Amino acid sequence: MRAFVCALLLLALGGCAARGSAAHDPSTLVILEAGDAGSIEPLLTNQYYAFLYQNLIFDTLLGTGANYVPTPKLALRWESNPAGTVWTVHLRSGVRWSDGTPFSAADVVWTFDALIDPKTGSPYQGQYAFIKRVVAPDPRTVRFELSSPNATFVANALQSQWIMPAHVFAGIPHAQIRTTPFGEHPIGTGPYALVRWQHDQECLLRANPLWWGGTPRVRQIDVRVILDAQGATDAMLNGDADVDDGIGAEASERLRTDPGIVQVNIPDLYTRFMQINFHVRGLDDVTVRRAMLYGWDREGIARGLRHGTATVASSVIPAGLPPWHDDAVKPYPYDPARAAALLDRAGWARGADGVRAKNGVRLSFTVLMPQGPLDNDIAAEFQADMRQIGIAIAPRLIDYATFIQETNASKFDLAWTGWGGAPDPDQLTLLDSKQIPPTGNNYGYFRDPAVDRDVEAGLLTNDPVKRRRYYDDMQERNAQNIPVLFGNNENYLAAYRKRVHVAGPLMPGLYFYTNVTDWTLDP
Repeated sequence: MRAFVCALLLLALGGCAARGSAAHDPSTLVILEAGDAGSIEPLLTNQYYAFLYQNLIFDTLLGTGANYVPTPKLALRWESNPAGTVWTVHLRSGVRWSDGTPFSAADVVWTFDALIDPKTGSPYQGQYAFIKRVVAPDPRTVRFELSSPNATFVANALQSQWIMPAHVFAGIPHAQIRTTPFGEHPIGTGPYALVRWQHDQECLLRANPLWWGGTPRVRQIDVRVILDAQGATDAMLNGDADVDDGIGAEASERLRTDPGIVQVNIPDLYTRFMQINFHVRGLDDVTVRRAMLYGWDREGIARGLRHGTATVASSVIPAGLPPWHDDAVKPYPYDPARAAALLDRAGWARGADGVRAKNGVRLSFTVLMPQGPLDNDIAAEFQADMRQIGIAIAPRLIDYATFIQETNASKFDLAWTGWGGAPDPDQLTLLDSKQIPPTGNNYGYFRDPAVDRDVEAGLLTNDPVKRRRYYDDMQERNAQNIPVLFGNNENYLAAYRKRVHVAGPLMPGLYFYTNVTDWTLDP
């Protein structure tokens, strides 16, 4: 089956280009990324680079316009009953998968059936547990029946979930989806199709000739993985690349020397933090967690390593979401003396080596971090800050794919990671105690009944005033209980050459590429 599907795809795309030819083709958009996906399987992946490829190869039911407003995509119309428990979605006609098979409501039903089946093992299964049933009254209509109204249904289910081809998985049990080759050889309805993928090197995509939206103005996209930030900056300055997605502050300084490069600097929808494994003794003590926040110079990271392109975080809701971020919750100030005093009073005494211990438990932890120049510096500063208050930190820097595997398996004491990307305050899958794997993304095993109540109740109403109360309360409680060590709110920084004419509103992260099919390239 795989060979047959790939052969059809290559025939439709006109064969494969030789490696390196895209660099000299003015019709190719060359994008630089600092990491690569392990798979392009939409049901099983939960990391940025997979999402980037999926956005280009697959379609969601609804798109995203200015201010994150939903727009038609695979669906042309959508409406709900007054209670918000039944949603009817009317699909576009004439859509085909990139292997030529017609798209229908059966594909939508299969996608959501697999998504909410625990046997699939999707990290988002718990997030969609409110979906009771998905049915197709006819080939162009899908009806979602919910167990309760859900404020994120449109944003998550309709705007964010990529639809998959049911015919490719015919006869395959949900439990075996992860064993199929689909993640390496995807078939989509999106504007681009995969031509060649060399992991950790390059992913080449070409315009899908069967795309319902017509022919993209950008005919080919070459995503190149450059792990070295300096090498990526050199490629931009040399004209070997068109876009550097997610540059650092130092790269930004260097790129300003080239008048042919435009920079993007806007508030991001992500926040960065140290995820905590609450099964690790010592970290389960809230006094230790509070002391770590007082002892960590996060302002130094924001102003120093990030050159003023970040702020100190006080919440898992990023400051880039002003309608939902609670400004009344202030960040813990940098105060190592106060941190030491807290630990002293709690009985965590320094040993001969300077590391604190109590009842045979030493405050000595490993922090897992993805390998990168800035991450190396953050690890070193965090280690030095914690040593000052009597906590030993051993940084373990690994490649991004391994980092994702180990954090998803909760194989960490602390992990430098991030969260966000959606224009909604929902934190259910990250913080709810019912979202501990394999149900959701609560990889740190955080439990707080009051936070459970807030994140669950916040999904049951569409009234923004009521929702705000729940999420404000969640943020206030999190400031006391510390589910993660809040790090920084970062700006989204990107750069592109002036030969690239970006269409549509500028939005951060994956939303930056929302209208890539309408971008144009000068020769």
